Amino acid sequence: MSNTNDRLPGTARLQLVDGVALLHPQEQVFEAMVDGWRNQQLARNLALSTIDKRIGRLRSFLRHAEVFPWWWAAQHADE
Repeated sequence: MSNTNDRLPGTARLQLVDGVALLHPQEQVFEAMVDGWRNQQLARNLALSTIDKRIGRLRSFLRHAEVFPWWWAAQHADE
């Protein structure tokens, strides 16, 4: 039985399909996370320019840290 929280806006289950193997799982999960976060911000009625700047900063930090968010640590921000 599916949990009702699985269908809330921004949840991963709305972005990823069950039972389908991902070709580049880390990149695809990250993009799904960004899409979900973008959708949450749109639901809060934030300006597109604000959302785009935030996502730009996130991608910039990703390039700086050279690891995906689930491996980020305080030292990445300190560097």
